Amino acid sequence: MLRQILEDCQKGFAEVVIMLSNEAASVEVYTMFDDLRFSEDSGNIVTFMAEGGTHMHLYLDQVKRARFIHATNEQGLPSYSLWLLNQEDEPLLRVYLRKSEQDETNQPRHDHFMGLTEKYGESINLAA
Repeated sequence: MLRQILEDCQKGFAEVVIMLSNEAASVEVYTMFDDLRFSEDSGNIVTFMAEGGTHMHLYLDQVKRARFIHATNEQGLPSYSLWLLNQEDEPLLRVYLRKSEQDETNQPRHDHFMGLTEKYGESINLAA
């Protein structure tokens, strides 16, 4: 199910910030959401590729819930994100849609995101 969610997101997310954080550090990677690679052997690992060879691996079986979050940021602009959570509902990885420099692409991205929340709901339980 998580693979399908990620592949559905990939179709319309375009420019994103992928964020990893813990209590001591955080990392933000600005990238296009167009190169996801799923491991062929077990299908349990997805690799998020970024420009210049930067990449992140995520073990899909550690993700217990996915949440689509539509909010308003500090600047009063809409904010769209997909949070992948562990068993304790703590974020393992967050994907934020960046506002496009091309205004005409923002409405289709909004529509795509809202369509995903209609298809999956705002919170998806992935625990087996």
